[in-house]
Amino acid sequence: MDAIRLDTAAALTGLSKRTLWRRLAGGALCAVDGAAGEATRVRLDDVLARSPLPLEAGARSMILDADRGAAPAQCELALLLLEHGWVTAALAWLEKAARQLDAEALYWLGRCTLAGTGITADETAGIEWLRQAARRGHVIAPQLMRHLQDPARPAQSPAELAAALDAIERAVVLQALHDTAAPG
Repeated sequence: MDAIRLDTAAALTGLSKRTLWRRLAGGALCAVDGAAGEATRVRLDDVLARSPLPLEAGARSMILDADRGAAPAQCELALLLLEHGWVTAALAWLEKAARQLDAEALYWLGRCTLAGTGITADETAGIEWLRQAARRGHVIAPQLMRHLQDPARPAQSPAELAAALDAIERAVVLQALHDTAAPG
């Protein structure tokens, strides 16, 4: 039987850990292995039945891997949460993955920080997250940093900056697709 920690259950359901504790006490959820406290785990199937997120078939293994601490899965879970507007939970999972120096998580923390997504917009901190992502091999981060560090770049609001970075990201991805498809 697959089980996950309460903080993972909270991220998937949008419920607070306190609410989940009440549901455990009331019998609506069952603790696995009878563990109490931070080690409390609940059945993944019970959590998924209560999650409003549209999850694909492969999400189950990603969730279990994220719960076990695998940084790429934590980042993937964060991006799923971000896609559905669960910004606070997404940032928490990005931070977990970033603490393990996951390049993709560092990149997205930079993007969120620059745009002010769920946190106060901070260009200096956002650039530092992107710098760390670039050092870890993220392909798009250096392209964004060139734009951000261009002395001729006009001042931009967080929304304008996010749009400009989106355009750069699209161009990099399209170029990579073109290069891959080109006969060689």
